[in-house]
Amino acid sequence: MDIKKLEAWYLKNHRKLSFRDTLNPYYIWVSEIMLQQTQVEAVLPYFNKFIQKYPTVEDLSKTTEDILHKDVEGLGYYRRFRNMLKAAIIITEKHHGKFPETYQEVIDLPGIGKYTAGAILSIAYNKPYSALDGNVIRVLSRYLGNDQDMRIEKNKRVLDQANQSYIEQSTPRIYTQAMMELGATVCRPKNPKCEQCPLAEHCFAYNNNSTEQYPVLSKLKDKTEIEYVTLIIHDFDGIYLRKRTEDLLFGMYEYPQYESSSIQQVLTSLEDQGIMLDIISDEESYKHVFTHMIWMMKVYHARLIKKGVNDWQFIHESEINHVPMAIAHRKIIIKL
Repeated sequence: MDIKKLEAWYLKNHRKLSFRDTLNPYYIWVSEIMLQQTQVEAVLPYFNKFIQKYPTVEDLSKTTEDILHKDVEGLGYYRRFRNMLKAAIIITEKHHGKFPETYQEVIDLPGIGKYTAGAILSIAYNKPYSALDGNVIRVLSRYLGNDQDMRIEKNKRVLDQANQSYIEQSTPRIYTQAMMELGATVCRPKNPKCEQCPLAEHCFAYNNNSTEQYPVLSKLKDKTEIEYVTLIIHDFDGIYLRKRTEDLLFGMYEYPQYESSSIQQVLTSLEDQGIMLDIISDEESYKHVFTHMIWMMKVYHARLIKKGVNDWQFIHESEINHVPMAIAHRKIIIKL
């Protein structure tokens, strides 16, 4: 690989992104966590507001889960932010607010895996640690002509070893960002811009007219559809919400909802708990697509007649927009 050519291409052509124009390890960490499973365009406004509100890791360590969830509402995958808060507390207490510089100390932090550790250490500290994300996997698969299934961990390790050998011959902080940028803007999944690629001359896929064949990825299982009855329960000047305890969207607030296709079945089940509702609207249908499942929601507005036993929390109408809420439910129109 012509690493000098790659690095020169990056320095001349990279996008101006706020989290790429810094060597601050805290900023780089925040950006890498936000970019997990999330597009750059979606992350940018969140990142800028986040850094304004929490300019240092000590500032972040002082917030609460509920406040943090509200700050990042809409980005999804909220466990990453709970881990971020845990890590901020550890950095503040154990490392006196200074982001650690050794691989073991970084990877020991909650929510940081091999890729994130490599990205932070190479970009912030210019240390030669591989950072293999989806973009880099695509670049290397095409460049090397690797035809192994990249959903299998042992096959990804082969590319990680190749990436490690390249970064050891490079300026790590430039190489890591160059590979990320190349995958994001040139070596794209569809319609790659091979004529603009600094690696095209020695790229296996380009020279064999086979870029669409790489990387090899086995087919994912179809998304599971789950039917829910979702209840917007009104009482005086507010509604009832439930704070999720399930892994998916843990800690986010939602309308009470029940896995069922029948409102009558749900009402009967609630009556067994001493809860009585008066349905005051026709059914409305909403759909929300997650990475691995689809929520099919039948939404009803209701008045609370008898509270019974439940895990709901009353939220005054003036506070509804201030609680961290699952986007699947935030987008449902509230008819107060």
